Amino acid sequence: MNVAHVALWVSDLDRAVAFYTGLGLERQWSFTLDGIENVYVGDEHGELQLRHDSDRTTPIAPSRADVDHVALTVEDTETMIERATDLGAAVVSGPTEIEPADAYVAFVEDPEGYTLEFVQPL
Repeated sequence: MNVAHVALWVSDLDRAVAFYTGLGLERQWSFTLDGIENVYVGDEHGELQLRHDSDRTTPIAPSRADVDHVALTVEDTETMIERATDLGAAVVSGPTEIEPADAYVAFVEDPEGYTLEFVQPL
């Protein structure tokens, strides 16, 4: 079994696609179903599904109480922090070494408010 994708609601689809492709993920495919736009960004390991409903009336309110974070494996955590902040992300914490995970990690908040963890294996 493999994880296929994680779906995230976004309020601005163009901004979300620009952010994630700016980090280095590639736009894979897209479709619209029942008025909901779905764009997949990812790589050979998996995808993020970005979902947008232009008729949505409730705010999108990502909360670490419900979804703590989405982890992305990277080659260089510090480079990714710089790239993410240039694209509008805010640093939440790190970078720091997590010895039990044998990784160098940092957390950022994407422009929508979702927390991303950049994981650089050591």
